[in-house]
Amino acid sequence: MKLKTIYKIFVRIIVIIAYCVIIYKLATYDNYSSLFDQFISNISTNWIYLLLCILLMPCNMLTESVKWQCAVWSIEKISFKKAIISTLCGQVGGIATPNKLGDIPTRALSLQDDNKASGIIMGFIAAWSLSAVIIAIGASSFIKYLSIYYPEMLNENLLIYANESWIGLIILTFLPILSRIINTDKIKSTRIKNTIESIAQTKFRQLFSFVLLSFLRYTIFCTQLFLMFRFFDINLTISQAIISIPTIYLLSTVTPTLPTAEAATRSSFAVFVLAPLCTSTPTITLATSLLWALNCGFPIILGSFLFNKKKAKY
Repeated sequence: MKLKTIYKIFVRIIVIIAYCVIIYKLATYDNYSSLFDQFISNISTNWIYLLLCILLMPCNMLTESVKWQCAVWSIEKISFKKAIISTLCGQVGGIATPNKLGDIPTRALSLQDDNKASGIIMGFIAAWSLSAVIIAIGASSFIKYLSIYYPEMLNENLLIYANESWIGLIILTFLPILSRIINTDKIKSTRIKNTIESIAQTKFRQLFSFVLLSFLRYTIFCTQLFLMFRFFDINLTISQAIISIPTIYLLSTVTPTLPTAEAATRSSFAVFVLAPLCTSTPTITLATSLLWALNCGFPIILGSFLFNKKKAKY
């Protein structure tokens, strides 16, 4: 059996498990009338949290657009407006592929033909910087989370993994320097050779901007989830939020899934992580799903409109 086939089967299993967990939890909940009343009440009492969460939504997308502009700046100068449109169109390509792998290639369609391949490489490096930030910070929070709520699960291997995740983030920042050391003349694969050469031409300042913008975006959507929890009266303290929210995003990031099942997968992890702090599965599911709709659903709808409008030019 090919590795690609095994990966597809594994992704489908993860998706099925995520949906089964959520469906079971929701099916066994018997107090939906009070949940609806609470939601209506929260709109009048906790509206400020929802408003702040909505206001941060464009900040989230604009930060990602700036990062895309920085990624292709050395290849092709694009305007900030074009960067925003490309980023929104990328959401459409991402929703149709596992782990949103189609996002970056779809963005690169707006570049000149000669720049598309290099743009895809730099786009993936910029995307990996966000994953590196999520994993590095999330790993540290996960260790702290286990030490407080599940100390019996903590072991030396997890501590090593947490340290290695930070080392990986540092290596990513210094990737151009490391790439220049490699002798590409001995590499037979043209694709790998071109990738290494593209990375070697990347400036340290550019990679540092990727990490900085990724950290900014990470802070934004972590804050959004905290605000959404507050809106639904899941009143985590700051210390609890710092431990649990990065853990939720860590588990969501390292688990392969389909974008269409991302809301269910994230909700499943949120239910698991917040179990010691909140037992209302529907409330947690509603909070995470609503945030997904704001940060992903709305940009996908807007991106679909822009993509259909621009595809003739692509």
